[in-house]
Amino acid sequence: MDIRVGHGYDLHRLGTPAEGGKKMVIGGVLFDSSVGPIAHSDGDAVMHAVTDAILSAIGAPDLGTLFPNTISENENRNSAEFLNEAVMRSIESGWVIGNIDITVICDAPKISPFREQICATLQSLIGAPVNINGKTFEGTSKECAIEVHAVALVQRGKHE
Repeated sequence: MDIRVGHGYDLHRLGTPAEGGKKMVIGGVLFDSSVGPIAHSDGDAVMHAVTDAILSAIGAPDLGTLFPNTISENENRNSAEFLNEAVMRSIESGWVIGNIDITVICDAPKISPFREQICATLQSLIGAPVNINGKTFEGTSKECAIEVHAVALVQRGKHE
């Protein structure tokens, strides 16, 4: 059996709307937050990291190559579109996504109250089990950021 693992990573500085912060969307779920990501697209760091993990696992170009932040059509773009492209590329190249594991690091908002909703949203887009965990920065210098690591397991096979 041919199996691969891919790792994805994303980091966004957080700011108020006056500082350029957008609405806080994490894994496709809108959070009530006074700060949001400062980003070219919608800034969903979870979807960005998961997209890169899938693309990495199948040996495809990364998110920044496929959807550069220098192109105006990607400005404020819904990150679900990026994830859908990664899933379609995996299917077209004969890979089945086995599962996704995600670690979100941010002090606020807290992930745990929305864990099930985030997993359900991502599972509906990916068609595979998703696990997500939240961590804090423990008082380090990254308190005004959201950092995400994601791992994707893929295997050769037919998509059901």
